[in-house]
Amino acid sequence: MINLIRVELFKLRKNRSYWVLVFTIAAISLLYPLLYYFDRQNSGTLQYTGIEFLLTFLSSNAYVLKFGVAVLAGFFISNEYSTGVMKTIASSGHTRGQLFTAKLLVFAVGAMALSLVFPVVSTIEVTMLSGFGNVPEGVSLFFLPRTLGLTLLYTAGYAAIGALFTVILTDSGKTISFLVIFFIMIDMALAAIGSKVAFVDTVYDYSIFKLVADIGKPSIDSGDWSAILLVPLLTFVGCGLLGILVFRRKEIK
Repeated sequence: MINLIRVELFKLRKNRSYWVLVFTIAAISLLYPLLYYFDRQNSGTLQYTGIEFLLTFLSSNAYVLKFGVAVLAGFFISNEYSTGVMKTIASSGHTRGQLFTAKLLVFAVGAMALSLVFPVVSTIEVTMLSGFGNVPEGVSLFFLPRTLGLTLLYTAGYAAIGALFTVILTDSGKTISFLVIFFIMIDMALAAIGSKVAFVDTVYDYSIFKLVADIGKPSIDSGDWSAILLVPLLTFVGCGLLGILVFRRKEIK
């Protein structure tokens, strides 16, 4: 199993699409704060400090997270079906459960690294331009590590969803298109149905799709922590197990 993970890590490091995605997000992360910096400089408005920028724009990282998972799923996993690599590794002597688990773990690690690019790069840049600033009243010093930790946790949950659909769809183009549309539309769909069906509304309230918005809250009530931590973990395990079941029964051509 460890050897399988090493192989997947090697493939991730050598995947050009992954590094293009990393540098693209990094470039956007550098450009985005600069637009606000020059706009505020021209208007004479006080500049954002590093902590203010992070608090204000952290919610934008959810889109980076979802987009990164969708694109990486297509190029890192689904692409192996079209190139014939998946058929080769499926007949390598390892069980399909082991193969999928190794691929899911490395895929999640890659997606988690992507999810940190925007908050880390943009906050460092704004800090260099305007200073980090003082932590606002009502925000604890634990905010930064808590936010980054939850970002990693929720990215892993989204990665498990993405990995599940790659096994179902197999084609990289279909996977990317479907996941982008799915991640964009699922909130609106569940909210619309939930407004008429109470059960769906409850499910949505305790789903990874809604709770991801709580990552950037300045403070989280103690009673909410169990759901915030358990939902992405259960999503990762549940979708991982479903992915294994589908992959075991999937005909690989």
